[in-house]
Amino acid sequence: MISDLYKRREKLGYVILFLLLLVFIGWLIFQTPETQREWLELAFFLLPLGFAVSIIMISRSHYNKVKEVNIPNSQRRITELNHVVIKKDAGIIPRLLLFEKNGEFIGMLKPINTPWWLYPLYLFSEEATLIFTQSYGFESSDGKTLFTFNKRGWLKQVKLSIYDPNNIKLGTYIQEELKALFNIKGKIINEKNENVLVIEASGFSGDFKWYDVEGKQWARFYNGLFPHEYTKIFRDSQNDIVELSDQLEEKDKIRLLSVIGYLFMTRIKQ
Repeated sequence: MISDLYKRREKLGYVILFLLLLVFIGWLIFQTPETQREWLELAFFLLPLGFAVSIIMISRSHYNKVKEVNIPNSQRRITELNHVVIKKDAGIIPRLLLFEKNGEFIGMLKPINTPWWLYPLYLFSEEATLIFTQSYGFESSDGKTLFTFNKRGWLKQVKLSIYDPNNIKLGTYIQEELKALFNIKGKIINEKNENVLVIEASGFSGDFKWYDVEGKQWARFYNGLFPHEYTKIFRDSQNDIVELSDQLEEKDKIRLLSVIGYLFMTRIKQ
């Protein structure tokens, strides 16, 4: 799993390098520099080329270190856990990889039923794809889909419709998108159209602590230690960890995890 991550990152580096070389060669053909100053200006184009090459080399180095390492699968369902460690996968199609703090792989959140015309857009701008309707599903380490959600809307309001494994609707998450640049605000509504949780988070870091109307903490985010034996794979500190209440019903936990997955899939990077 982790070796595949670095392999995809390496392949992505090659794709970026190929596209940059096409642009570079095309520029030389149609806008050939004529003066020394123009050639010097063109030299700045070597910076992104060097960046792409560094991605390839670093990813190849990491791949060689971890290709023989076997990451065990978690034997527990995600709804049974009181924490998840979230890693953004490297690749053209955005995915979140979820682990326990001992390093065991829980599963992944990924787009599903993606229309064919969105794939080229993923290649050029992941952010641009957020404009369009998209469905996401959480697939456990044994390949079972445990929940899905469908995202609609963009500029004024985002709405997630959340479903269980049997495609029965469990609720909705509504986020006022115009206010989400710095401070994310939204609300989770259950299948009875009742408000169950108000959502507030930082648009830059993803920081949050969420409490219900009775003052019970449902979830909190923190950058923390990831204690495990695979020190060559993960960082020892500053990992994205979400602590989940173990007092939640399964439906509430699915609703909560859907919102967390969406926020981490789309959150603004510092």
